[in-house]
Amino acid sequence: MSKFDSLDKSIIQYLQQDARMPSAEIARLLSVSQRTINNRIKRLLENGAIRPTAVVDPAAFGYTLAVDIFCELQAGYEPEVIAVISTLPEVASMAVSTGDQDITLMAFFKSSDAMHAFITEKLHKIPGIQRTRTNLLPRIVKFSHQWVPAELFVENQAENSIERGD
Repeated sequence: MSKFDSLDKSIIQYLQQDARMPSAEIARLLSVSQRTINNRIKRLLENGAIRPTAVVDPAAFGYTLAVDIFCELQAGYEPEVIAVISTLPEVASMAVSTGDQDITLMAFFKSSDAMHAFITEKLHKIPGIQRTRTNLLPRIVKFSHQWVPAELFVENQAENSIERGD
């Protein structure tokens, strides 16, 4: 699916607000049939445009310390380092990056001691990691599961402005 019409975009917006919103409710809000909504959601799922998933709140499990960790690697070690890091349960996200670091991680911990142990006893022992730099994230404002394509974000911002009378 390369193009989305306004109905697809509206469905995605409602599902991002509440993934459990019944298709009948979405149909009522958009003034279309429930069958149409069901077919559109099915197509969006089949084409990989959306994925149903449960979003875990780290704080609910006691993981209140979030950090970004930037890793500088020795040349030629990227595949091996990625393979090891991807198995570490503390790591919430990982990306190959550019600039002063080669790999960027976001990880969650229950304490600063747990974070320190992770860095010194796990990361620094992975062959190929030369150096790490860690930044504490005192407050996460937006998670990746809240991301929407720019065209949906812009349209949603305009609708919210109209509703507020801006």
